[in-house]
Amino acid sequence: MRHALPSRSRSAAVASLLGLLSAACATSRYTQSAVVALPTDVKGQPGSAASLEIDGLKIRISSLDRTPESQAIPRLALRIAFDPPELGYSFDPGQVVLRLSDGGECRAPGGQYQPVYPQARFDLEFDAAVPREASLELVLGGLARGQKRLEPVTLRLARRSGRSIDRVYWLEAIGYVLAPLTLAPYAH
Repeated sequence: MRHALPSRSRSAAVASLLGLLSAACATSRYTQSAVVALPTDVKGQPGSAASLEIDGLKIRISSLDRTPESQAIPRLALRIAFDPPELGYSFDPGQVVLRLSDGGECRAPGGQYQPVYPQARFDLEFDAAVPREASLELVLGGLARGQKRLEPVTLRLARRSGRSIDRVYWLEAIGYVLAPLTLAPYAH
């Protein structure tokens, strides 16, 4: 019969394991803009790589403004990728609007509708950044299905913090130990 560790011992074991793992990894803190809220009538998932569906058109919005926490926040940059169920959709990036907290607006460069094919991507840059302590609105306009323009969708953006693992030292240590063992048969 196998006995489970008491919850206190289990917690200590997990904490020790996490401590060893973090000691064996080089990490860095970063900030990145993310879609934090979708309208209630839109299907999808928020996040730094948000996904949503508008009138059958699947859309993925990825943040491209990730930066180390110690550096200045860059201008907002997004990649919008489309997966249309059929041909006939189009998109004008110039109709995507970033509403600033002071009431101003920034538009992405663009100005004409372009056909949306499967796996089409558009990189958008705005002349404003998403600040650390505020949220901004992104009005995703410029979508059309045939001659019919689709209603714009308003998403809420905010700046999120995270930690990334830059290097895992213990994997390198294992490699140094195993390298002579794997090369030993060829030494003769």
